[in-house]
Parts: sequence; C-alpha cells; structure tokens
Amino acid sequence: MKDFRDTEVLPSVLVTAVGSLPHTDPDQAIELILNSLPAAPHPPQLSRMDPREQMWIQFTEGLPRFTVDLEQLSYYFDTAGDPVSVIEEFYSAYMEITEGASAQAFGVGREYGRGIHRLREVFQGGSGKRALAKVQVTGPLSFALTVTDENRRPIFYHPLFRDVAVKGMGLKAVWLVEQFKTLAENVIVFFDEPSLSAYGSSAFLSVSKADVIESLSEVVSMVLDRGAIPGVHCCGNTDWGILMETPVRIINFDAVDFLDSLAIYAAPLKKFLARGGCLAWGAVPNTERIEHETAADVIRRIRGGVESLAHAGVDRDLLLERLIVTPACGCAGLTVAQAERVYGTLSDLGAELTIDALRT
Repeated sequence: MKDFRDTEVLPSVLVTAVGSLPHTDPDQAIELILNSLPAAPHPPQLSRMDPREQMWIQFTEGLPRFTVDLEQLSYYFDTAGDPVSVIEEFYSAYMEITEGASAQAFGVGREYGRGIHRLREVFQGGSGKRALAKVQVTGPLSFALTVTDENRRPIFYHPLFRDVAVKGMGLKAVWLVEQFKTLAENVIVFFDEPSLSAYGSSAFLSVSKADVIESLSEVVSMVLDRGAIPGVHCCGNTDWGILMETPVRIINFDAVDFLDSLAIYAAPLKKFLARGGCLAWGAVPNTERIEHETAADVIRRIRGGVESLAHAGVDRDLLLERLIVTPACGCAGLTVAQAERVYGTLSDLGAELTIDALRT
C-alpha cells in the first residue's frame, strides 16, 4: 500500500501551469487558462496589472508588522520596538486555524488577488463542482529569505518573525484551499520556492538541511490537514533529495534547462514515487524559445527524461504511473502573445499526451 493515497485521485496525465501571466485584464487571463487547462485551471498572478500581485507582496495581508510601500515597491517586516503582543495575537489565530477554524483573517483581498477572486466567481457560476483546481502560494523559505526586516536583513534570521513568515505562508495556503475546496473536488497547492535553487551556495550557507525540511514540512502538513494535495515548485537546480524527505506529494522541476538534475537522486526518487509521489515536469519553455517549439517537442523532451531516469535506476512504470506537465516556470516575463503560445502548447499536450506516447 502506498503512503500517499491522496495522489490516487489525480489522472494518469495532468496538464496545468505555474501561475503568473503578463496580462493586465483578469478576465482575459482566466479565459486563456480555462480554454487551455480545463482539467486543472489555476488563478492567475497578475503583477503587471498591480504590484500587489507580486509574489513577495500578494500573500502578506494580516501578517504582523508587514509594511509595504507600493510607490517605491518596497516591503519589509518592521521588527522595531516590542512586537511581542502582535505576534501573540498572530499565534492565537494560527492555533485556532490549525484546530479547524476558518483562515478568513488571512485571506487575500481582491486588490491583492483579482485573479483568485475572478476565478472563484467563474467557478461559482458553473454547473457544478470541478474535478480539480490548482492554486499556488509563495514558498516559506523563499519568502523568509527574500523579505527583510527594516535593516534589510532577511527575516529568516529573526528569531520571532521567521516563524511568522513560515506559518504565514501556510495560513495563506489554507485560505486558498478553503476558497476552492467548495468549488472543486480536489485542490493542488504548489509552494513556489525559487530560492531553493541557491541551496548549497554561499547565499544559503547558514540555512541547514533541517531548516529546509522543517519549514516545508510545516506548511505541507497544514495543506494535508485541509484535504488538499501539496506540491513544491522550484525553477532551478537544487538538492531534490531534501524535498523527498518532506511529506510533499508533488515535485515540480524545470525539465527544460535542468532535465538531468534529478538523475543523481535516482534512489530517493524511486522511493518517493513508490510512496505515491508525483513529478510535475516543467517541460514547456517559458522563454522566447516557446516560439519555436510544439507539443511534439515537449513530448520528446519528457520521453528523453524518462529514458534518462530509467537508465539511472528509476522504475519506468513508477515514472509513468502518474505524470504532470507544466511550463518551466511562470509566464509573467513574456509578452501576452508568447504566454498564449505557452498555453496553446499546454492545451495541445492535454489533447495529445498519453502514457503510451511516452513508452515508445
């Protein structure tokens, strides 16, 4: 019996996306998503429309002492003075939510998440529950290592606010699950962790393996407790074995530029997949390269990756038992036309990609 029984609800092949788009019209973005990803639509992050949808700001409402200046696009935790009382209030709310109370106090308001709210409204106007929805939130490590205190020191190194930052991202994930669980039978939550690509470098010297596992395990467990399926997205190379030591169900990796990076983790990957874990192949380019690629190119890329991992000792049947495909990362850096081509390729994959096509 597999440990991760919750992933059994996923189809054998699933096509979805990372989240960000270059659009400035939420309805245009959502129309593209629904037309291209009917099996696993996601709310768009639209930072070009409003800087409050930028990943370091979007999930910060309700966090104690978080300060943002939209004109200067600066943001930080104000740790000066005595913050104990506001942190105690935060912890009190956190405890109630982890015991089953609503996470509405940590919701994303419409001004911070027009894409989230518009997608919910579209879902509500439908004829019934959708089978699946995919949402995303900033990962706790990347958030804590990027957002600083008032002295520009990463909040990760503050004894009190680091925990606030980590738990805060977990609370935002719980709120997202609450919003979409009533509208979809199953919800996937990706924690976006771009900073993990620096793990092992000088920028990460004071971040231990235990820090990574503890932070991710905490937020992943919060998602699992609400009946959703947690994943981690990292758009660079990292120590993939560490992620496999957490209870995360889905690992989303960049299969365009770092396809070979998983091969050295063949042994833990085989165990991860045997437990019911899934790989989400970021096999669709999210750069100008998309202008010269088709779904057939992506299928060949995944097929080659499967062959490489099988050669390294990973069971081919486990690799192909359940497979998710996404772009390598978000599409906010593209033009609208290029983003539409990315999503057009995803749509083609949804129609053309089969497990049998990857076996040949």
